[in-house]
Amino acid sequence: MPTPDVDAADLETQAGLFRVFADGMKRLPLYHRLCQAAADDPHVVARVFLARPDQRRINILLAAVHDVLLAGADDPLAQWYGSVTHDPRPVHGGIDDPWPHFRRLVLEDDGVAERIATRSTQTNEVGRCAATMPAIAQIAAEAPGAPIDGHRPVGLVEVGASAGLNLLLDRYEYEYDPGGTVGGPSAVTLACQVRGPVVPPVPERLPPIETRVGLDLHPVDVGDRDQARWLVACQWPDQLDRLHRVRAAVALARSDPPRLVQGDAVDDLAPLVEAVPTHALPVIVTTWVMAYLTEDRQAAFLIELDRLGAERDLTYLFAEHPSEVPGLPVPPRPDGAADDVRFSTMVRIDWRDGARQPARRLADMHPHVTWLIWQDQPTR
Repeated sequence: MPTPDVDAADLETQAGLFRVFADGMKRLPLYHRLCQAAADDPHVVARVFLARPDQRRINILLAAVHDVLLAGADDPLAQWYGSVTHDPRPVHGGIDDPWPHFRRLVLEDDGVAERIATRSTQTNEVGRCAATMPAIAQIAAEAPGAPIDGHRPVGLVEVGASAGLNLLLDRYEYEYDPGGTVGGPSAVTLACQVRGPVVPPVPERLPPIETRVGLDLHPVDVGDRDQARWLVACQWPDQLDRLHRVRAAVALARSDPPRLVQGDAVDDLAPLVEAVPTHALPVIVTTWVMAYLTEDRQAAFLIELDRLGAERDLTYLFAEHPSEVPGLPVPPRPDGAADDVRFSTMVRIDWRDGARQPARRLADMHPHVTWLIWQDQPTR
């Protein structure tokens, strides 16, 4: 598949994103090396432009190569991937440099090109439930109609749900340090370090989920071997714990998969929210999804929530980097400091009695929620 013609300014912008990504991968030798070298290779950078406009990120290129290797390609590059071999080669120079093999696959392998052109980034990082779970528990406890010392049932609607693994948050076990253990026992255990002086609202028991449904342009069927493998391919091969975790979550989902609906984030949201039983509070969740929408579509999503929130109480919970969601309200950090480009923020917006309430900045966190800093104080 030929490389498309790319404007020099667009190419340089994308190369800059590769450099930022490489900087964030310093603790992961394989992807750090590959992204660092790719940033200086315009031919490799240009291959990202095979993807649909909303998918033109380095993640899609990395995942395409990873998936080809996971599918069993007999290629020397597999020697460096801990997801493929039990004894991966170290990442150094000379004969221990994976870059020449990676570059060849990116530029010459038809399977890599086809995946870049047709697939979507589908991380479905279940570690993010370590942030959304206490947030949803807090929402359920504070919601109108919640019993004293109890939680109102919630109806989860996840937009950009991929395979819906994060809809299964009440099937996982959580270990907060400090904070203790919640849920379980489960084949999926999520460990999260709590930083900062504010104690997050970790509940004694998991929040009651009345209904759950996921909305995605391209839902992933965990019963399909190729689709399930793509979820693994979107993970980092240096992080074996994440790979084991997503594989365990996929196995858990296969036993009782959540309902997934194919559709657009804005245009097809209303029926799913309206279907939540009246005794339950609709909680719409997006995690690292809205950045794939344009600013106009982000704003349109919020307008649609305003329309739905005029009819019934609901809550929107999102986790994104503030710079990537200009169409959504993100309160500033309480200390007044600038947002760190490496980390993300979780925000809660309530609609009560027909009106949108001010946005609340709940937490800042690592994108995979290996740690979080809780900032919000519960109101009851």
